[in-house]
Amino acid sequence: MAKTLKGLTTVTQIDKAIKQAIKDAKPTISHSIAGYKGLELRVRPHSNGITATADFRHRYTHPVTGKRPYMTIGQYPAITLEQARQAHADNMRLLAQHIDPITHREKQRQAKANAMNNSFENVAKSWLAYMTSNKSNRLSDSTIREWNRFLSHPLKAWGKVPINEVTTPMVLSLCREIQKEHIQTGVRVRGICDRVFSYAIGAGMIEVNPALQVKGLLLTAQATHQPAITNPKDFGKLLRDIDALPDRDDRTALQLIAMLYTRVSDMCEARWADIDLEAAEWTLQPKKGKGRADMVESLIIPLPKQAVAILKRQYEKTGMYDYVFYNHRRRNRPYLDRYKINHTLTSAGKGYAGKHVPHGFRASAITMIQEQLKYPKYLPDMQSGHKLKDNNGEAYSRVRFLDERREMMQKWADYLDKLRAGENVIHASFKHPIQKHG
Repeated sequence: MAKTLKGLTTVTQIDKAIKQAIKDAKPTISHSIAGYKGLELRVRPHSNGITATADFRHRYTHPVTGKRPYMTIGQYPAITLEQARQAHADNMRLLAQHIDPITHREKQRQAKANAMNNSFENVAKSWLAYMTSNKSNRLSDSTIREWNRFLSHPLKAWGKVPINEVTTPMVLSLCREIQKEHIQTGVRVRGICDRVFSYAIGAGMIEVNPALQVKGLLLTAQATHQPAITNPKDFGKLLRDIDALPDRDDRTALQLIAMLYTRVSDMCEARWADIDLEAAEWTLQPKKGKGRADMVESLIIPLPKQAVAILKRQYEKTGMYDYVFYNHRRRNRPYLDRYKINHTLTSAGKGYAGKHVPHGFRASAITMIQEQLKYPKYLPDMQSGHKLKDNNGEAYSRVRFLDERREMMQKWADYLDKLRAGENVIHASFKHPIQKHG
């Protein structure tokens, strides 16, 4: 049984007691710390007769069970005499509140371990896994790549930091640093952080979203429209330049984009399973519609007879595959590369860099369908996948005005044929009065 000697009061006395214990070579000896009831220094000499291990521990009465456990505070001299006294005082405050110090310390350790597991990096990975877990509403590869690109900035800056320790100034500092080079990237990084922190709030990890307060403190980039040709004569030349390209998938895709004005990624990743050539319909889930309040999640595209003819020719090439524009060289993404479309359009004719981009076909169609074919704005807007509301605030469904849109798409395809033939067709009026929808 350990022997308790006279209480120690100074570091000098502690060092002397350790030396004496080594000299006496007793298995264990404990010295009380004067003035601190239950606090002691336990010394255990080593068998080599040269060194010893000394640690502070506190023996107290459990507030519930009445038992007398020992609580090890730490090894001397890593834990100083002053720190041991402070730990004793902390324990006594807990005991006064009927809290067991050992249980309290274990809870603190567990909380710290949980915090380390809930680092920003781990939470971001968990959020990303959750967002990509819905197989029936799969995000596009380009969206996932963009999210990972924006996440790379906070992961590099404070990815290992527990998420409950990331502060608003930390988020603001990171975003402002990014904005020195790219204003919009800084805005997007804030947005992706906002979503991760919101996920953490929902999981009960944090209570405050530090990215939310940053929103109004960042620079905003001035919106610029992508170049698009809306003059009928110039658009006709663009169509002829596309037709003059070599007969490849990128040319076919551009012909269809000009006619159907879908987004490039939607066209490149089109699947035969979604296209009904007999019914002349393409049931599409727009890539940009997932998670966006202004875009529909599902859309029926009526196919003009010209589009059906093009797709039938394409079916002879790729009908045995899943994708309309199947590309066996891209193993992970076996479909037409969207950047190939950009490059092809840039090289068409004398080049359209700075004059027209693939996304510009949407603006061209929506503008000319209104100005030249005199259709009301809501029809081409609906056909482009925008979510519109009627006078009662209800959003249009994907099948609303399908007959009207089918007629409009056929008129648009016929109009493109005339422009392609060099006819400078400008319609002063069409027998389509603007309907009051709602």
